[in-house]
Amino acid sequence: MSNGSPLTPDDLSHSDRKDAVDDPAVLADSSAIALERLRAIVVSPSAAPGQKLPTERDLAAQLGLGRREIRRALEVLETEGLIWRRQGAGTFTGPPQDLPPLQSDTISASPAGLLNLIEARLALEPSLARLAAQRASPDVLRRIATCIDRIGSAEDVDSADLWDSTLHREIAQAAANPLLLSLFDRLNAWRHDKGLLRLRTSLNSRHRISAGYAQTEHRRILAAMEAGDGAAAAQAMRDHLTDLYTLLLQYNQEEMTSHDV
Repeated sequence: MSNGSPLTPDDLSHSDRKDAVDDPAVLADSSAIALERLRAIVVSPSAAPGQKLPTERDLAAQLGLGRREIRRALEVLETEGLIWRRQGAGTFTGPPQDLPPLQSDTISASPAGLLNLIEARLALEPSLARLAAQRASPDVLRRIATCIDRIGSAEDVDSADLWDSTLHREIAQAAANPLLLSLFDRLNAWRHDKGLLRLRTSLNSRHRISAGYAQTEHRRILAAMEAGDGAAAAQAMRDHLTDLYTLLLQYNQEEMTSHDV
């Protein structure tokens, strides 16, 4: 398909054209389903940046949905930067051609990027710890204890970081929620970005974050999990990550001051 050619019904996947098997009376009133179907279309490999979408009327007919729901979904996709519109020309996939693409799948290898990562972890991991405290098996708790021991006996920063990452993933997996685990794995992958890893290593070195200190915080989390106390486990995880966040804020300020000198 050439760039700029309108998408046609043949470009829509089978799942995007389920109006033959779904109840139209139900689908027609669902803006959420319209958004789900249209998002799948505009991010599909067949929709190159700048590809023209069918009209709202045609999309409604092709997907078996109401025009109002299609319009609402398109407004959301435009807000997300996945489509753009030009008066008299139509609706196109991707960001406006005179704007750079949104980098929604990466974070910068900078102190600000590391702050973003820890903020995201603070939003997610206390909830994982709460669920894990309620669902973790004795075997999982033993594995977490082993991770804590290995962090304490690590011979270098790389080894300690490996076991720390393993510990946090054990907790995430013990929460027994595949959607939350998927989110955690995404954050964990960013955590091991080479640029962010260098920053974390520099932070640990400058502030001498000891293995013993980390063990103390980790054992608080483990103790709460062993007691089946979800609230205490969540609070212990929140305190642990908040301490890291506070140190990073201090590190960030020091970096800014050193560049001003």
